[in-house]
Amino acid sequence: MDGSRRCPATGRVIRLCRNDERGRIVKYLCLVYLDEAHWSACPDQECFEFASTLAGSGRLVAAEPLHPVHTATTVRVRNGQVALYDGPFAETKELLAGFYLIDAADLNEALSIAGRIPPAKYGSIEVRPVRELSVDGFRSFSPQPAAG
Repeated sequence: MDGSRRCPATGRVIRLCRNDERGRIVKYLCLVYLDEAHWSACPDQECFEFASTLAGSGRLVAAEPLHPVHTATTVRVRNGQVALYDGPFAETKELLAGFYLIDAADLNEALSIAGRIPPAKYGSIEVRPVRELSVDGFRSFSPQPAAG
């Protein structure tokens, strides 16, 4: 039951990812981006309380903040050679600050949750559906909820 809608901000067509073909809830990765000036603007307690509420609703799979970008190392492999670089690969104003991996019924629910993520007030949240690998016998490596 996939459909699409037009993003009001960009005019881009967005595919709505609903429950997958087996009727399961879809995972979405909400990537938190902040510029260096706002890296610590959102109090940890506020993020913790939001994640706790989301966990209580059964929608949170995982969430973690990241250390500042100066602690990053980028690894690239070209022609069998490993190269290490200090910092992130891309030069951008907003930097990856953390993530929330959530379960949502569809993109609309995922966007609604992302709009409540506290750091969204200081930066941006990128929302992407998580796909399964096209491999025979694939199973998710994410923790699965206990059968009730």
